[in-house]
Amino acid sequence: MIKKYLLVLTLLTSIFITSCYENITDAINANEAPNTFMSLYPDSTISQQQSKIGVHWWGDDPDGLVAGYFITYDNVNWAFTTKNDSTIAFSILGTDTVYNFKVAAVDDQGNGVYDSQVVYNGTVIGHEPYTDVDNSNSYTEGEPFIDLGKIDPTPADINLPLKNTSPKISFFKDKLGITIAIPETTFTVASFAWDAEDLDGNETITKVFVALNDTSNKVQLPGNTRYLTLKAILNGNDVAECALYLGTSINQPYGVNLGGLKLNNTNKIFIWSEDIAGAKSNMLKMPEEGSLKNWFVKRPKGEILIIDDYNVADNTANFYNAIFDSLNLSNKIDVLDIGYNKTSTVSGSMLPKLLNPMFTETLKLFKYIFWYTDDIPSFEPAQTSIRFYTEAGGKVLFSMQFPTFFEASLLSDFLPIDSLYPSTIGILAKGININPLVSGFPSMQVDQSNIPVKRVRGFYPNPLTTVALYNLGTTGNPITAFRNNTNNLYFIGLPLDRLNGGEGNVKEFFEKVFIAEFGAGK
Repeated sequence: MIKKYLLVLTLLTSIFITSCYENITDAINANEAPNTFMSLYPDSTISQQQSKIGVHWWGDDPDGLVAGYFITYDNVNWAFTTKNDSTIAFSILGTDTVYNFKVAAVDDQGNGVYDSQVVYNGTVIGHEPYTDVDNSNSYTEGEPFIDLGKIDPTPADINLPLKNTSPKISFFKDKLGITIAIPETTFTVASFAWDAEDLDGNETITKVFVALNDTSNKVQLPGNTRYLTLKAILNGNDVAECALYLGTSINQPYGVNLGGLKLNNTNKIFIWSEDIAGAKSNMLKMPEEGSLKNWFVKRPKGEILIIDDYNVADNTANFYNAIFDSLNLSNKIDVLDIGYNKTSTVSGSMLPKLLNPMFTETLKLFKYIFWYTDDIPSFEPAQTSIRFYTEAGGKVLFSMQFPTFFEASLLSDFLPIDSLYPSTIGILAKGININPLVSGFPSMQVDQSNIPVKRVRGFYPNPLTTVALYNLGTTGNPITAFRNNTNNLYFIGLPLDRLNGGEGNVKEFFEKVFIAEFGAGK
């Protein structure tokens, strides 16, 4: 009897298990497509946006996992990604643009083989993503790939009305936040620098325009231009065209010249930018709107440039002007005042804040330079320019003094000096001789002025590249003047206007350097 019950129980259990398996088999459904959701960041408000928009999306697959997403903004070009969000930069096609952005989640239940075509709603939208191990730019058997399954047939989508923002442009500012302006007076070289930005991305700035005095006479520059140097092409007219140099390099001019530079007259420059949609920035003007300053452009008068690097209000400038006049060179001379706080016919310094390449190229307008200083010389302009100037064929005479304390290594950037004498002469007495060491150079003497010559130094010029010209008639006879071996750089560490004592030979010294050695006036 017990055996009969056991047999019945076994049969019932078998029937139950079989029924369960049959029910489970009947309950398995076909793979379902995932659902896709999307939101804007930081919120879901749909209003006119800038062209860079933060978008977040996600998917939910009821019977599996989401492998990634196909996205599009034109319903034609689709891209696959495994990311859930992105800051997307949309192209601005006009002042206002509306994009229909779509995201479709795709699950991971693929067919087990690589598909070179993924079909979505009857259209091929790409291929299954793969790792191009052999760099063949096509799928090779065995390379890893993402096996994609079903794609959400109703993608999440959102209309994004985009508003183009106009670019903004401003002149460079110094560390104090002051606009780096052109000097009130320049010669026929001028450099300008500016910042330009666009909230839609600086790469959307496609054009920069520049004009002189009349905005209708403009030249278009590349959109990434931020630094410009103008160099006038002199031809005897009162209005000149300018070669344009982009960036800080002066080697290769831009292919189009800019006209309208008025010589021996005031000028104004205009700069503005434009983005890919044609939206224009604000317009820069220099001198700036409302400024009391002018930008006066001088035509170079001759072949000699006097650099007045002198702050003291005395008769020094008149002394040197008289020397050149006595040599019949006054009609070949221009003056560049780079001193600070110096009262002159032109207010302010002519030293540009943008030294490179403006200052160097200004020097190159002249064959010869006389650069004189007080005891606070402008080191940076000399460091920036002199090597380039002499390498380009220019010749220079320095009459330069130095402060009590300064970094002596600064001199090696533009002078062939190994080192300085360890001590200075506090005051150089009247009547001290400056003795020539080379035949043909005149002796000179400290004059009888009541203004003492202070903090005089001796120099150790490089013996391989220089020739010593003068020493002082003091203890140790320190060298105070030298020239380089290429005969295009002369230096004296004394104020020449104070060395006209005794027989008054400073004129003879200038005649020796500028006429006999440099060849000025010939």
